[in-house]
Amino acid sequence: MVGSIKRSVLKWCRSDVRTATAVLVISASTLGCGASSRSAGLPTPLAERHRDTAVAPARTSHAARSVRESGTDGLQSCRGHDGPKAVALPARVTFGDFWQALAAQVALLDTSALEAAFEAFAARHGLDPETPGLRQDFMRLWVAFEATRDGGWWRLRWSITDQEPSSTKIWNDWRRAPPQSAFALPSAVAECDEISALFSVTARRLGVRGVGLFYPTWNHVIAGWTPTALSEQSDAPVVLIPTTQIFQGCEATFDQTSFAAPKRVYEYPRYDVRDSTEIPTELAAFLLEQVRAYGEASPRLLGLIRAKRAALLRSSLGQCDDYRKKLAAELIGDLGCADQRALQHLADEELHDPSLKNDAVLSWLAAP
Repeated sequence: MVGSIKRSVLKWCRSDVRTATAVLVISASTLGCGASSRSAGLPTPLAERHRDTAVAPARTSHAARSVRESGTDGLQSCRGHDGPKAVALPARVTFGDFWQALAAQVALLDTSALEAAFEAFAARHGLDPETPGLRQDFMRLWVAFEATRDGGWWRLRWSITDQEPSSTKIWNDWRRAPPQSAFALPSAVAECDEISALFSVTARRLGVRGVGLFYPTWNHVIAGWTPTALSEQSDAPVVLIPTTQIFQGCEATFDQTSFAAPKRVYEYPRYDVRDSTEIPTELAAFLLEQVRAYGEASPRLLGLIRAKRAALLRSSLGQCDDYRKKLAAELIGDLGCADQRALQHLADEELHDPSLKNDAVLSWLAAP
């Protein structure tokens, strides 16, 4: 798998992705999430066919992962801007320990890259951005969204499973086989209602209330959020959060869908797994590190990485080739330190090739 990635990178590095936006946009597949979508015939992901040959994750110290000096990327050096520190875990980890560590890790993130998205969100709904607690809840919820969504940081893959709307099976699968550190290997397979339940549980564990499941169609589930800072208002908005991309285009994201919002969403009532249940330390460390590594990156880079991963996983997003080329073209020469750290983590820990420079990784992310 690594060899094919290198060949792809070398091929696409010769092209200038800044000219790629002239290609016509390809619409995302509108795959169903319920019984009506069983005939979708999703092909087996390339990554799954290479599961037995996955490369073991590189083990490097935090100091060794400091951001590289500027080279062919032509970007200013970010040495000394190492990002948030990793939160320590006890030798034996329970779910209670994990949720506490996750909340602490999220609290360490510099979420300034999301400020523009928050201001747009507030303007879209006619909200005062200085409403107490609103900005903090938005930032925490966005992080939970990027981690748990189909093809997100925790590498869930959407598919039909016929499971109940609960995150229990996802956690059971993870506990049996903690995720391998490889970009296109799914950590677990789950349906839209399961992924939405995981997102809802994660949000509540991060202190964000009012998040629950919403059925925009009879055979599909996403998440909805009524900000608690506004819950006493009769006209408080319901924010729609597409945990998968079913029935949505490539650019649909947090609070940006084609679905009509309901007047109310009921908070997901369960925690699904007890705090006293043990969780493999390797699993807890992986989930935390993905949040630490990607949690400060820009929405554009996160969208690009997620779209590439989803394409390789053959999940709910579809190929979205032109969407990825557009994002990569916008990012070239405009990578902040957090984006550079995220790309380095991707190269080191998920592609297992520390020699890859930022422009090479961006070219590979943009490649069909």
